[in-house]
Amino acid sequence: MTTLDILVFPVIDWHFRFQRPQQLATELARQGHRVFYIKTEFTPAGVDRPYLFWEQPDHNVFSVQLNAGNPDLSICKSRGSDDEVASILASLEALCRDCAINATISFVDLPFWRRIAMALPNNLLVYDCMDHHAGFEDNDPEMLDEERHLIADADLVLTSSLGLSQIIGQQRETVLIRNACDVEHFSRPGGEVRRLSERPVVGYFGAISHWYDIALLVKAADAYPDWQFVLIGSTYGCDVTEAQARPNVTFLNEMPYALLPRYLYGFDICIIPFLINDLTLNTNPVKLYEYLVAGKPVVATAMPEVMAVEAGLAHVGQNHDAFIAKLAVAMAESGDQALAQFRRDWASRQSWGHRIRQFEAEILAFYPRVSVIVLTYNNLALTKACLASLEAHSHYPNLELIIVDNASTDGSPEWLAAYGQANPAVKVILNERNLGFSAGNNVGLVQATGDYLVLLNNDTQVTDGWVFDLLRPLRQDPSVGLVGPVTNNIGNESKIDLVYADAADMHQRARAYTRWRRNETLELRTVAFFCVMFSRTVFDQVGFLDEAFGVGMFEDDDYCNRVRAAGYRILCVDSVFIHHELSASLSQLGLERRQRLFEDNKRIYENKWGTWIPHRYR
Repeated sequence: MTTLDILVFPVIDWHFRFQRPQQLATELARQGHRVFYIKTEFTPAGVDRPYLFWEQPDHNVFSVQLNAGNPDLSICKSRGSDDEVASILASLEALCRDCAINATISFVDLPFWRRIAMALPNNLLVYDCMDHHAGFEDNDPEMLDEERHLIADADLVLTSSLGLSQIIGQQRETVLIRNACDVEHFSRPGGEVRRLSERPVVGYFGAISHWYDIALLVKAADAYPDWQFVLIGSTYGCDVTEAQARPNVTFLNEMPYALLPRYLYGFDICIIPFLINDLTLNTNPVKLYEYLVAGKPVVATAMPEVMAVEAGLAHVGQNHDAFIAKLAVAMAESGDQALAQFRRDWASRQSWGHRIRQFEAEILAFYPRVSVIVLTYNNLALTKACLASLEAHSHYPNLELIIVDNASTDGSPEWLAAYGQANPAVKVILNERNLGFSAGNNVGLVQATGDYLVLLNNDTQVTDGWVFDLLRPLRQDPSVGLVGPVTNNIGNESKIDLVYADAADMHQRARAYTRWRRNETLELRTVAFFCVMFSRTVFDQVGFLDEAFGVGMFEDDDYCNRVRAAGYRILCVDSVFIHHELSASLSQLGLERRQRLFEDNKRIYENKWGTWIPHRYR
């Protein structure tokens, strides 16, 4: 999966408090993925470039600033106008072209980014839900509505706590991937320890905002006047006036991530004194893991995620008095090396590397093996164009290509044999006689090993991400049996009015059509077999194409009837466009023979299914 690039649409910039978004990005980069971490602010006024490379903060990680056409656009307070979203997308598409970003996984951390990520082709959209957004005091109802759409539209929803999984689980299935710690970073001071008092030190680092129980801190400081309470972090959103008046309470500003271990190792015990409310009931505090990997005793309020850790790792106070009493218990443990090692051992198994391995195991299901069968009969120039488009625009990491030639007489067998030798992963089958459309494809289906199967004519040219985006409705809905793309040239509802001058123009116009149509489908009676995808489950149930139709015609109508009879639906996927020359092989038969074939095969069809219902356009 290292062929996949990662796009991070974050809630915080790279150099803000280093937490889950940056940690996951760093670990994915270590696994070999290129990571493009998008800045939360947009290019300033007067910048006429589509995007700016801001910096490379780590190996394989690139910080990029996009252009919204409005430098003041806030990702937290607005969903963006249609023009702003279009500008951001155009900026991102320019980045993708310039950096050859083709197959992607998008980590969306904030609902603002939903429409941009939705518009990307060949993109696995992951909503990484870290917080209960409704629990923030300043959250806008419009953004909460946007989150509901994001939850529904994402391919995969991750949550960082069991509470979030239960809330979102009322709408859809989720995957729980808890927070973790940078074990290497916090398992040692990394420099001179910063101990701010000779007295026992109670420490905290992180945000100090409206969810922080500042009254509890004041009570604790009053209860232990001989201890020093050291708090590191921004106090925005929290009135700390009363706490600052205590002589044994020290507030330090936000500290660089690199320096935090030095202060951590100067703490005797660590605290997480959060209010218990809708926000914190669903919070999985990263600092818990960071404290524990340093071996420190921890006292926290009654957050479910803290209570869920292994017994003996953290002390939990169910109320203010209990919390204050637990502080004394924790301080008594501060010199116990056996307990410290117990904490370190547990936390070392909660690394971001462990979490990424869990994530990569989950995404394997989104990239099942897909077998593409291309049947050829003469028209070598079209075959070359088709195969070139497959190479240039599939970008699918688990693809099998099978080419079956039906005894072509125009040099195709010789050229395909050489193509197979140059591409050993491609299976090339050269039939000794023309078996016809159904039987020729059946030869390929026998050889296919994929979990999903595609029949693709050689008179087609595919567009970016076609495999992944055709696959989506089949993965999402087991009632879907067959899917096909929209196209320029076919005799049913899959045809759209798209005119273009050449292949380059085709890709541009096709992208303009499909860009905003992710998850849009049209139910059909019949999908034309110039391009069709179906699962092995459907194939095992329905079987091979009926070879009674000989050279071709009506085998797709027949197969669609069989699929519907088995209880499945048939869809046209509006987010995938494939160019089609239309009947390039059958056109070689001549008009009279072709008409006779039509009548003969129509008779075979109607003997099986009754009166044929002619196709129609949308």
